[in-house]
Amino acid sequence: SASNSASQMAASGVSFSNIAPRPTNSLRLVNPPTIQPIAAPVQQRPPAAAMLGQLTANGLPLPPAPSNLPHHPPVQANNADANLMPFYDVLETIMPPTSLQITNLTQRAQEQHCVFYLTLQQVNQVTMNRYINDSTNRIEYPVQVQLRCLKIQPGPQSDVFPTGVSCRVNKQPVTLPAVIPTNKPNAEPQRPGRPINLTPLCRLSPKTPNLLQMGYNYDSTASYCVQICLVRALTPIDLIDRIRDRGIRAADFTRTMIREKLSPSDCELAVTELVASLKCPLGKMRMSTPMRSEACSHVQCFDAYSYLAMNAKKPVWKCPFCDQPSPYGQLYIDAYFQEVLSSPTSSELERLQFLPDGSWSAAVDRDSADHPAADSGAAAKSTASDPSAASASATAAAGSETQNGRAAAATVNHFDLTESDDELTDGDGAAVAAATPAAAANAAASPSNAQQPQQPQPPPPAPAAPRPSEPIVISLDSSDDENN
Repeated sequence: SASNSASQMAASGVSFSNIAPRPTNSLRLVNPPTIQPIAAPVQQRPPAAAMLGQLTANGLPLPPAPSNLPHHPPVQANNADANLMPFYDVLETIMPPTSLQITNLTQRAQEQHCVFYLTLQQVNQVTMNRYINDSTNRIEYPVQVQLRCLKIQPGPQSDVFPTGVSCRVNKQPVTLPAVIPTNKPNAEPQRPGRPINLTPLCRLSPKTPNLLQMGYNYDSTASYCVQICLVRALTPIDLIDRIRDRGIRAADFTRTMIREKLSPSDCELAVTELVASLKCPLGKMRMSTPMRSEACSHVQCFDAYSYLAMNAKKPVWKCPFCDQPSPYGQLYIDAYFQEVLSSPTSSELERLQFLPDGSWSAAVDRDSADHPAADSGAAAKSTASDPSAASASATAAAGSETQNGRAAAATVNHFDLTESDDELTDGDGAAVAAATPAAAANAAASPSNAQQPQQPQPPPPAPAAPRPSEPIVISLDSSDDENN
């Protein structure tokens, strides 16, 4: 025991104080064993031919390996593009760009599911701004949950849909843009790219998830992704106010353009007349806000509201007058045409004629200039309230009738062979004059007709009849009437 060993050490004269302490660095491991970490077994990927098999027989290239994890590529949506997002202000990003991956290696049609949530603040923004449209009796959402489909490429991307695209939100189908018709052989139908409003199909609750189901065809040449944002929709009036805030183009700019176009030049083709219409080429109504694009070289303007409302339904962004690209960022309001439209003298005008000094006047209607009868009728309306003017116009009308009677007496009668024989001949086979009896008598008494030589006549279909005393000219077509 311990007591016996201590007594024995004491008897032998050994004390604990005589025992030297053991050095601390003496505890060492000679050649310590190295611990190797256990490596996880590496799963070898089968060769492409063995993995694809059926796909390779169909001629499809090798797709990437399927993955159940969502992939968020660093894709930037082109929100500043005038062709895409001038009618929306992006407020927040609900779901970042998520790639559409290959989920089934045995077929071309693919499908991917994405889940997104709305925060309490986003739900309040949507619900507090909605209203019922009285004309359509439908709920309108100025603040919308918007879906965008983009290509995975560097730089800002435009909206574009893959082939065979379909979309469902909470198992309800989403209305997509109509397919663009094409006449190319073996061409797959394509839909125009534009943002899609998902608000009516979303569950407006911060605790309930929303399921997005995207169907698409595998494309070996491009990769796509989807993005969901919270946006505020803008009306054409809002865009007009923003264009007006950018600044209105001064009237001197248009005056300088008019002077340059009407100035004499050494070219063979020179502009001698410059006219413009106060009606919009789109709506055929009088313009309220004249607008033009910086790419346009003409003076003619178009109405801002009509142009923006048309592009809100179908984004074309081309000038309706010269068909040049006219995006939203290049539009401006013309102050010269604003002065013309606000002038009291142009309230009843439809067309303007510009002068070489940059001013304008009422354009002369060529139809009224070619037909003086229309001008005389308009003058009769304007002088109907004045008795003296009415008598003067009556005297002028009587003089014109006298001159017309003399001219009718000097003219000869014309017949058309295209008419039937019953209309040209009477019961005895004699030709019947198409003119009135008074005109026929005046034509017979006119000395000018006696001096006119006889024209060769074709054999008549009816038996020969006594020829009338006055000469008759038979015209075969309208050109002979003009020559005679």
